[in-house]
Amino acid sequence: MEGCLVKSPRNPILPAVPGTWMEAQTANPDLLLVGDIYHLYFRGQQGGHDRIGLATIPRGQFDGATWNVRADPVLDVGLPGDWDEEHVLDPASVRVNGTVFLYYSMVGKRCPRSIGVATSTDGIHFAKRGGDPVVKGGGPEVVWRDGKFYLYYWKEVPGRTGFQLHLAVSDDGFKFREDPAGPVLPVGAKGQWDSHTVETPRIFREGETYYMIYCGSDRFSDYPASAGLATSTDLVHWRKYEGNPIFSRGDQGDWDEGAIWFTTVEKIGGKYYLWYEGYGGGEARNKEYGSYLQGGKSQIGLATMEADCFFVPATARPARG
Repeated sequence: MEGCLVKSPRNPILPAVPGTWMEAQTANPDLLLVGDIYHLYFRGQQGGHDRIGLATIPRGQFDGATWNVRADPVLDVGLPGDWDEEHVLDPASVRVNGTVFLYYSMVGKRCPRSIGVATSTDGIHFAKRGGDPVVKGGGPEVVWRDGKFYLYYWKEVPGRTGFQLHLAVSDDGFKFREDPAGPVLPVGAKGQWDSHTVETPRIFREGETYYMIYCGSDRFSDYPASAGLATSTDLVHWRKYEGNPIFSRGDQGDWDEGAIWFTTVEKIGGKYYLWYEGYGGGEARNKEYGSYLQGGKSQIGLATMEADCFFVPATARPARG
């Protein structure tokens, strides 16, 4: 299956741009259709702070790689003392009854990583929901089904480093109940490609099956070399695909040679589009995050796959337990 995914020759399609709010890096893509306009939310970095920005394209002009980037971020860092005073990143969006809910990771002195939410009626102008975080953790993904919000996020593996994926559910998008059963997608067994960490989930649906693309590593907590697939029919019980991983970082010397995150998939016009954050440059191939001084950075790329190349049977057998 990995061989079916073809990386775009235009990569990175959203590069870091000197002199802008995204001059140091671009990352964390998340796609949302609002009316007839595709919205791609993503993280940019300038001056040591991460902010969330937006690129758009009308449905009739869509090719996956061409985007109109707004000059200013749509979500900025908070004030001193706020949960998000240092960084806002990892956007995850869903549109419910005309309102866009944008979940995001918050970084500040009060907590190293927690999740907040902002809302909008047009997908551009957002108002943050004040108060405490909706959950503690990071790297959110959200799905709305049958009147409920399903929020996925990583938390540390108890007793050691590394992350695994948890679930919280809400009726209104603001007050969440964490699943007491533990992680819905745990790390893999010893020796597996995702044995140390699983993180940055993205979910799409076909028929009655939900597909989660997630990133993992057997070495690092937050520097995954590959992405895998898990399936579910109820958004609670997930089974990892036996053919994992399905997508990986680039070859040595490529712009994405170090790690990949936030593999965001959408089927459009008979083709699957996969946007992702890739890291490369400097010592990125062998050293976690490489070296900023030697040019290491994240940027956003694209891979595509013809629809008839993709088939994974659905199953509700749980990954946990």
